Amino acid sequence: MKALKITLCVLLALVLLTAVVELFYYPRYRLKREAYDITKTADPAAVTVVSANVRCFSPTDVFKKSWFYRAPLLVQTLQSAAPDIIGFQEVTWLHYRYLQETLKGYDNVILYRDNSPFSEACPIFYNTAKFDLVDKGGFWLSETPDEMSKGWNAACYRVCSYVVLSQKSDGKRFAVFNTHLDHVSEDARQGGIRLVLEKIKQFGALPGILMGDLNAEENTPTYRFATEVFDDAKYLTADTDRGATYQNWGQSLTDENIDYFMVSKGAFNVLRYRVLRTTYDGVYPSDHFPILLQVTLQ
Repeated sequence: MKALKITLCVLLALVLLTAVVELFYYPRYRLKREAYDITKTADPAAVTVVSANVRCFSPTDVFKKSWFYRAPLLVQTLQSAAPDIIGFQEVTWLHYRYLQETLKGYDNVILYRDNSPFSEACPIFYNTAKFDLVDKGGFWLSETPDEMSKGWNAACYRVCSYVVLSQKSDGKRFAVFNTHLDHVSEDARQGGIRLVLEKIKQFGALPGILMGDLNAEENTPTYRFATEVFDDAKYLTADTDRGATYQNWGQSLTDENIDYFMVSKGAFNVLRYRVLRTTYDGVYPSDHFPILLQVTLQ
């Protein structure tokens, strides 16, 4: 009973601390909503894609790790990158509302992974001036992907979102998939990536880009399964950056490269790959660095 009381006191202290910090930054968050319009800066000759794990809304993220402080910094990073397509991971309704308000010239597709109050999603935003939407959807990473479900001993529900886009300039079509594999179960990661690859096959010869946080490094079966079907884009260009993507607010001491762009073999000219390491007076926009890919379709 004593241990339970101590635990409850600690949790209450964390909640109160979080509330104080969030209320301190919330007015700034409400005011810092400068809109970024992709239609004014997009590169007409190439397709620029960014994958960004925004970090879930967590009571442990206090002070300048708070989403209320970081949100404008993330949008500032995106503005510098000028992406035509953005795949986000760990997006709750709170993130989503802010991103919708600040990212102009985009439409998006989103599927939340469950019905919890701060459920996460992997939305895809795309430039409506550059692309026509042909198809969109999402599914759960499980043996029953068409219904809300967990698979392969996953720690939590996991989803994948997708869009099929047509370039307005030439009518060329391609598919974009965005996912976030399980962080605990290796079986779930392997099952999840296999399912995503099977879903991509349903689009036949249509070129595809698969992006997201795979929670797997390059020496793992999950990565090998993906690269049997797709190419890791960072190895397809001389203008590349192979550094770590997960940095745990700058504390990671290892080269954890767990965020990826995979592209259909022989379907894209990869022009550039970057890890976006921008910080703002020492503040990280997330615990992951976003990654950037620039391609043209063959």
